[in-house]
Amino acid sequence: MSIPRWSFLKAPLGMNRRNELIREASSFRSLRLVKSKSQCKRILQEHGIATSRTFDEVHDFSDMPRLASFPDEFVVKPDGGFGGKGIILLKRQDGHFVDPAGHAYSSKDLRWHIRKILDGDFSGYIAHDIALIEERLYPSPKLQFKDAYGLSDIRVWCFQFQPVMAMLRYPTFKSRGRANLAAGGIGIGIDVATGRPTFIHTKGGLEFKPEGLGMPAAFVMPKWDEMKDIARQCSQIADLRITGVDLILDAGDQVRVLEVNGRPGLEIQNINEDSLLERVLRERWVAAEEGQARRSGEHEPRSLGATVKPSPIEPFPALFDTARGAPLNAPQGVLWKEGTSEAPPSQSGPRD
Repeated sequence: MSIPRWSFLKAPLGMNRRNELIREASSFRSLRLVKSKSQCKRILQEHGIATSRTFDEVHDFSDMPRLASFPDEFVVKPDGGFGGKGIILLKRQDGHFVDPAGHAYSSKDLRWHIRKILDGDFSGYIAHDIALIEERLYPSPKLQFKDAYGLSDIRVWCFQFQPVMAMLRYPTFKSRGRANLAAGGIGIGIDVATGRPTFIHTKGGLEFKPEGLGMPAAFVMPKWDEMKDIARQCSQIADLRITGVDLILDAGDQVRVLEVNGRPGLEIQNINEDSLLERVLRERWVAAEEGQARRSGEHEPRSLGATVKPSPIEPFPALFDTARGAPLNAPQGVLWKEGTSEAPPSQSGPRD
């Protein structure tokens, strides 16, 4: 059930429809927990998921004297930030700190940046945030192509715990070493089934071929099956039916999770030149058929691009409302009519 390229222009998944799906599929409790990068990371680590190391957490400006104890290389990021805002990668050099683009930060500059994080400048509606001091990771040589400038990451967009779309975000000098598209990074669409690149775009709309980045003609994302499996596990651990899982392949070729997003962005559609709406509807249709087959005893797990057998993973702990006698993270709606295999109507919804 492929989608014509012209149909993508008419029926992308818009923000309103995405928010509607999130309200139906995800509890506020789970969304709130993944909003905190530090809390989410601790829970992932408890389940054996590899993440970056946290050196320190600055909760208050009075903690700033610990600045001297920071390692020689580190990352500063807001705990509740989004869109890559407020993240800086630093290295000590000649008595000050330098980011990948060569911009120097004095101790005073760094303190001011951390103060902005604590004041919630990069975290939307959060009045007070936490500054995380994390390990600075370096990328695998397998993901270093032309003009490599920082740590590439992989966004896997999941629906119903299954990967439905993916992209590689490639940092540049313009993005100051950050893999964020809004900051000037390059987006490379990744085919979910094969791990091969599809399209390459920048935020300004520039499109070019994989060889323009010096990618091998037969390039396949390293450890792609493992990355998809980790994305599924993270979605299950968070108990979120819609997630954007950010992964990296580090210098030792280990897959690590950067964060789990409960409200993933939609620009991945532009990078892949395809519609998330069509893929979400397809996954709902597959899940409905699986539900009917399960009840008839003829269940064979299927998914977009791969056969999947979900692993039995415990969701976030302490999510049971003892007063109501019900789990707090129970879905707040249904995504298809139980007991039917009838495909949902293809509605494009409002455009955003």
